[in-house]
Amino acid sequence: MPEAHRLFTVTRFLLKLATWFSFFLIAVLALALGAIEAAALGFWRLPIPPNEVQGVPIAEVLTVATLAVAAGMICIALIAWMFTLTARIIDTASAGDPFVTVNADRLNHIASLLLVIQLIGLAFNTALDFFPDQIKDHVSLGFDVSASGILAALLIFVLAQIFRRGSDMRAELEGTV
Repeated sequence: MPEAHRLFTVTRFLLKLATWFSFFLIAVLALALGAIEAAALGFWRLPIPPNEVQGVPIAEVLTVATLAVAAGMICIALIAWMFTLTARIIDTASAGDPFVTVNADRLNHIASLLLVIQLIGLAFNTALDFFPDQIKDHVSLGFDVSASGILAALLIFVLAQIFRRGSDMRAELEGTV
């Protein structure tokens, strides 16, 4: 087996594993969201230490928890979609034809999803500013706006254009032969 095909095989396996792990995380977060909502409806009381949120209404704590879990689920779903798109790019590359227009489209989608995750982090952090410090100090989404995230998205947009140009050049070459 050539080295490139082995690399594609390992990468495809790792992407599938990461995708399935993402689905597992989404399921766990969905259960957590259900528990939060059940607590909000008064079915049971969540084990939140009272000294951590002293003076803060439990409704605000549950609201922030709902926002954090929902945003986390959305971000993880977008990441799972990026893993799937990357696996499809690898499939075309392992078939020997990576410079196709569909891969350029996939790369554009991946870059767009990266930017959406940045926007979700920005929106969550902005919403979090409306809550007391006792809550804000204990909550982090983990998908914050970062220069490296924006740079990664921009680089992938550029890479998508390179793939598109490669596809166009090959089509022109085949048309002249």
